Amino acid sequence: MPLRERLGHAIAGFGQNLVYNVLTLFLLVYLYEDLKLSSRGIATLTVVLTVVRIWDAVNDVVIGLLIDRTRTRWGTFRPYPVITALPIAILTTVLFAIPAPADRSGETRAIILVAIAYLLWDMVYTASDVPFWSLTSVMTSDEGERTKIVARARIAAMLALATMTLGGPWLGSTIGWTWTAGLISFLGMALFTLASLLTRERVPHNPNPIPFREALRHIATNYPLHRVLGSMILGFGSTIFAVGGAVIAVVVFGDVTAFTVLGGALIGGMITGLLISPPILQHTTRRLALIGANLFGAVVFLALWLIGYASMTVVAAGLFLVGVSMGVNLVCTTAMIGDSADDTELRTGERTDGSCFAGMTFTTKLNSALATMVFGFAVAYSGYEADNPVTGEMRDVIWLACTILPAVSGVLSVLPLFGYSVDESTMADRLRAARAERAERAERAAPVDLPD
Repeated sequence: MPLRERLGHAIAGFGQNLVYNVLTLFLLVYLYEDLKLSSRGIATLTVVLTVVRIWDAVNDVVIGLLIDRTRTRWGTFRPYPVITALPIAILTTVLFAIPAPADRSGETRAIILVAIAYLLWDMVYTASDVPFWSLTSVMTSDEGERTKIVARARIAAMLALATMTLGGPWLGSTIGWTWTAGLISFLGMALFTLASLLTRERVPHNPNPIPFREALRHIATNYPLHRVLGSMILGFGSTIFAVGGAVIAVVVFGDVTAFTVLGGALIGGMITGLLISPPILQHTTRRLALIGANLFGAVVFLALWLIGYASMTVVAAGLFLVGVSMGVNLVCTTAMIGDSADDTELRTGERTDGSCFAGMTFTTKLNSALATMVFGFAVAYSGYEADNPVTGEMRDVIWLACTILPAVSGVLSVLPLFGYSVDESTMADRLRAARAERAERAERAAPVDLPD
C-alpha cells in the first residue's frame, strides 16, 4: 500500500478527532460554565442530550445501510469525508455559540437550541465516521495490514485527543470557546478530506446493491458483530472520563487545568496500548486480548476508587494504566468489527462494512449517551452549580460515579465475548477461496459471443 494512503488515512483521522474531541471534551464545560445553567437546567439538559444521542444512535444503522448502497466511481466510502466536512465544521461552531440565557425561560430556549444543533451534528458526523472506519476493511484484504491501518488511525485519534486535552483549556481561556470551536472544526475538517483524496478502495463490493430488507437480514444474522457491540455497550462506563473529564477536574481537583495532567496520562496510556497491540496480536487472538484488556481496566478503576483522589500523581498513574487497556480495546474491537464483515461475506457473498461500522458508531454514541446521563445525574445529585463552593460530599459522589461504574461495566463487558466464534487464523484463506469461486461462477455464467 502506498505511503500516501497510509499517511492520508491517519492524518484524516487526526483532523476528524480534533473536531470530535473539542466537542466531547469541552461542550459540557461550555454549557455548564458559560451558560451558567442551574441544577435543574443541568438535569434537564442531561435528559435531553441522552434522548437525542439514543435516537441518533438508532439512526446510525439506517445511515450505515444507505452508505453500503452507495456506488460511485470513487467507491462506496470515499465520497463521504468530502461531502460532510463543511456541515460538520459549521454545526460544531454553532454548538459553542448558543447565547447565555438571561432567565429561566431563556434557559429552556437554550436547551432546545442545543438539542436541535446536536441532533443535526450527530447525524452528519455519522455520515462521515462510518465511511472513514469502513475504509479500514476495504483499503486492503491483508489482515496484518488492516490491523496496522486501524492502529495508525487510532494513534492519530489519540494524538488529536492529546492536542485538545493539552491545548484546549488554554485556547478556550485565551480566545473563548466559540472561536476555539470554529478554528479547530474548520482546520480539522480540512484535514479530514484527505480520507477521500488520498485513499483507494481495493476490496470489491457487489456492483448491484442488495435489497434493503435483505441487508437488514444480514445485520440481524451477523452474530459475531452482535457480540462485539454487546461488549462495547456493557463497557460504557470507561467513557465517563471522556465525557466528563474537564468537569471532574473542576469539581474533584478544583481546577480545569488538572484535566491536562489527568487527560495527558490517560492519552499516554492509550497511545501505549495502541502501539503494543499489533505485537500482542501476533501471539494471541483479538478476542482474548480484548477480554484481558477489559478486565485489567476494571481492576485499575476499582483500585482508584479504593485509593481515592488525594494524590493527583497516583490518580494519573492509574489513568495511564486504564489508557493502556483502552488502547488495546480500540484496536481489537475495530478489527473484530471488520472481521464480522468478512464473516458476512463468507456466509452471504455480500459485504456489509458500512452497516457493521455503523454499529460501532451506534455503540460509541450510545455509550456516550449513557455515560453523559450517569455523569450528569451524578453532578446534579451532588448539588454542584457554577460559582457555588465545592464540598467534600460533591467530590465523593462524582468520584464514585467515575470509578466504580467503569469497574463494574468492565467486568460485564467480557461476558458477550465468550461466544464470539470468528476464526481469525483461517479467515483470509477462506475469503480468497470464496472470492475465487464466485469469480469462476460468474465467468461460467457470462454469455458467450458466438462468431457470425
